[in-house]
Amino acid sequence: MKRRKPQRKPRRTRRRQAPLPATQPVGDADPLADARIRPLLERYCGLAGVKQAARGPDHSELSLPPPERPFFRDRAALRVAFSLDALERDPDAEIAVLGSPFLSQLIEAIRARASRLSLGLIAPPGVARDPEDVELTIPVRDGTAKRGETRRAVHPVGRLVARVVLRAGAGVEEAVVESDVFDLSAGARVGDDLAGAFRDLEAGRVDPAKPSVAGDAAPIPAREPADVVRLLLGHLQEKSAERVAARRAVAEKDLALELARLDRYFETILKEQTDPESLGTVTALAERRRAEEIRRSEVKAVVHPLQLIEASALIERVEWRLESTRGRRATFSAQCSLSDAADWIMACPQCGAPPATLVVCRHEGGHCSCDACSHRCSVCAEDFCAEHGIGQCRVDGQPACDEHVRVCPSCRLQHCTAHAGVCAEDGHAACTACLAPCGSCGRVICNRHAEQSHAEAPKGSRRLCAACLRYCEGGTSEPVGVDEVVQCATCSKSVCTVHRAECVVDGEAHCSRHLHRTDESRRLVCGRHRAGCALEPAAIFASDEVGACASCGKLVCADHAALCIEDGLRHCVTHLEPLHDATGSYACAAHRKQCHMDGHAFSLKGAKDCPVCGKGACTEHRVPCAYCGRHVCTADLSRESRRCATCTRLEAIATPELPAEVVTAARSVTRGAPKPSRAWRMARDRSHLVVEVDLGLRRRAVFTVRHGESVPDSVVKHSLLGSKQRR
Repeated sequence: MKRRKPQRKPRRTRRRQAPLPATQPVGDADPLADARIRPLLERYCGLAGVKQAARGPDHSELSLPPPERPFFRDRAALRVAFSLDALERDPDAEIAVLGSPFLSQLIEAIRARASRLSLGLIAPPGVARDPEDVELTIPVRDGTAKRGETRRAVHPVGRLVARVVLRAGAGVEEAVVESDVFDLSAGARVGDDLAGAFRDLEAGRVDPAKPSVAGDAAPIPAREPADVVRLLLGHLQEKSAERVAARRAVAEKDLALELARLDRYFETILKEQTDPESLGTVTALAERRRAEEIRRSEVKAVVHPLQLIEASALIERVEWRLESTRGRRATFSAQCSLSDAADWIMACPQCGAPPATLVVCRHEGGHCSCDACSHRCSVCAEDFCAEHGIGQCRVDGQPACDEHVRVCPSCRLQHCTAHAGVCAEDGHAACTACLAPCGSCGRVICNRHAEQSHAEAPKGSRRLCAACLRYCEGGTSEPVGVDEVVQCATCSKSVCTVHRAECVVDGEAHCSRHLHRTDESRRLVCGRHRAGCALEPAAIFASDEVGACASCGKLVCADHAALCIEDGLRHCVTHLEPLHDATGSYACAAHRKQCHMDGHAFSLKGAKDCPVCGKGACTEHRVPCAYCGRHVCTADLSRESRRCATCTRLEAIATPELPAEVVTAARSVTRGAPKPSRAWRMARDRSHLVVEVDLGLRRRAVFTVRHGESVPDSVVKHSLLGSKQRR
């Protein structure tokens, strides 16, 4: 088997191993290993210098040289069992069965040290075939054939041994598969006689012929290694088709059971969900699990080439010169082994199958192929083999030769020149399947430079070029056309007409990142017109929902502000008080009075300052003084005398000591200059001077004068007949 590691180049060895005693029949033991594992082990031992001692018909002991020990966990010796009986007799032995650690170690050792086995020249029987007996009966498409040279050559023949691992779901199946013997130059399966001679040489039943037996026969080189492996792996695939089909049937059955279990499981979960978002999440998870299970159940075949066993054989070759009507030339040959009594082999140089029709390839290499692996170019109408063109154009599915094949840089697929176009984005070539006009501007662009808008876009799903493409910032950056967007007034980014919204203050469009809903009215407002209340800093308000307090200047909302009943200005609640005499009205500090008796706030008309103490008092707590006639608060009025506190403190004063304003006020009261013989009493309080003038005949005049004034504010005259307020 042949698998080449990057760090080691497989070496070619020409040693031929001798038959080992371990190849004798196992007897009545029940073998576990594949029948191909034991010969594979024997060939490896012979090539790598591993000593193999038979401890029984189904039991062997291997002595490993130092270079081979790293492949077997650095062991110098190990024992191998090929049956259950041998394993029971020696429990410490390694079992040689597919999937066992020993087989994996053996395969790694073969890949590194014995990937190619050369057996030498197969001895011909000495019977020559007459080349004149063969005729070319295969027709040439649009061409002629002329008989050419007849010669004898040495062809390489061989077969491939590979490990095939089939994986599908939880099942893994492993097998060692051998291909038939192929002519590695012609690519065709050899006859039974030559295949039998090859196996005799491989088994050591015959010796290889000396090189001198070939005489002057020219050696024909084998095909390229990749081509040889491709041919042999194709044959192994045919041999494993039945095993793959069986594995696929089992995998499909297990997949159906697993999918039914998943459906029942997620159906139970979906019945418990009521939220639409949760339903979508669970549904997406169910689809993902189903897709994972379907991928896991797909049958995957992994082929590990183990060893290429080859030899050389003498072949009679008859060649014909082919020429097409367009002047293309090629050579076709028929082969027949000197060790084979079968008919002449006429195989397609490309696929190795018997051709029904020969086709001359237009390529200058001078080769041909069969009609099954050749095509006619849909552009130039010339024939070509599968290696020098494509079988299907990406656009119309027609073949095209390599001269008229292009690779589309957009889809990375091959297409013919008849379906090539130019992308308007940067002028590069692309296939017509990838080119289409932009849904906005109409320019023809390829798929790589185009993007499809969503079906939820304002104008539906459209193909858009880079110049017309915008990403809406209002949603999740979905692609939309330039004719479907407006610019955000805040960040100037694009927002489509579906996701656009306007600020309620300025009426301009903004993207979702720069719009916020107010907490109270739930209106949309941009950042520039977003405001806050000084008394509720965590809340969001529009700028037209808050106003500056006329007292402190802070911005407050309607819930924390009101209008003063006097000045009609907006004030925050910290500077307003509800008026006791005007239900539902408020007044600021400058336009309200507070009664010092009960602490209630009143309008300027509902409460006045007490002239005695200067404190505010409401109508309920203001009563007239029976002596001076002023309205004073109840706290400054004596209940017994019904006089205010100032009137009870009147003191006598001489006429010369009277203040000038009192004298002036007294003249208006007494209607003349005050007489020196009259008795005067006076007292001062917060707002007035209270003066008592004796008018004679038990008459008195009590008047009040505000501080700084000379006009009496109130005048009350008292006599035996009672009191009478004059002003």
